[in-house]
Amino acid sequence: MNNHFSLNRALLLLRKNFKESGSSYLLMFLAGLGILLLSYGLLIVASFHTMFPTGDRKMIFVIGLLLGGTLFSSSFYGFFKSEAKTIHFLLLPATAGEKLLVGFLLTQIIYLIIYLSIFTGIDWLMCLTYNEFVSIPNWIIEQEKHYYHAKPIFQSDTLLFKETVILYFITTSIAHLGSLSFIRNAYVKTAILFVIAFIGAFYMNNKMLVLLIPEEIMPHGKYFTDSFRIGPLQQPTGIVTLPETWQLRITWFLPIFLYSSCWIMSYYKIKEKQI
Repeated sequence: MNNHFSLNRALLLLRKNFKESGSSYLLMFLAGLGILLLSYGLLIVASFHTMFPTGDRKMIFVIGLLLGGTLFSSSFYGFFKSEAKTIHFLLLPATAGEKLLVGFLLTQIIYLIIYLSIFTGIDWLMCLTYNEFVSIPNWIIEQEKHYYHAKPIFQSDTLLFKETVILYFITTSIAHLGSLSFIRNAYVKTAILFVIAFIGAFYMNNKMLVLLIPEEIMPHGKYFTDSFRIGPLQQPTGIVTLPETWQLRITWFLPIFLYSSCWIMSYYKIKEKQI
């Protein structure tokens, strides 16, 4: 077999994956559609005499995207439980990069597009239903009536969408790596390790800052330090402020570093299994 990456082989492998697992994906699609429709529908029916439940809708969107995405990603290599299926996968005439690309497309791109399409359709339908049947109490003043008018979520809160999608990419990449690392109970084991690592990172960050900056002048309440006092806590003699771009750069650097690290490790995990 040619060991060089081939996009055509990767697309054929993706097509093969759809043929073998298409029915499972369809069941997951229908289950997700039903859960979203039921939860969102009950929420709207209960709100016909109250303000539009903007906060609850955001919660449904975020939980559905992150929980569904991580569950799908963590079960992507669930066939490793079967020795025959594992051998079949590892002996496929495709490179580790081509196999990884299939996992990347399904867990990062295709699932996201399908979920956003489903939620957008349900959101539009529920907003239309609410605007049609909402009953505005007579005591509501004119300035507050806009709270009783529903707008699609992506028109009313684009910041939520951006932040949630970024978080989706990070969490699903971690779950995908966990699926390659653990044969059984991948989701639970990955979640436990993630929580331990997350708490450990905060703890180490605090300890490192204490070493760099004396405790009496060290700022509290922020994970990324952007300023600190000079002199005693009771009577500081000055404040050193880092450039405004500091917070922006490090906020982008850490997610990109974590995301790329998970996919690089996933590549070497597949390569390790094939050897």
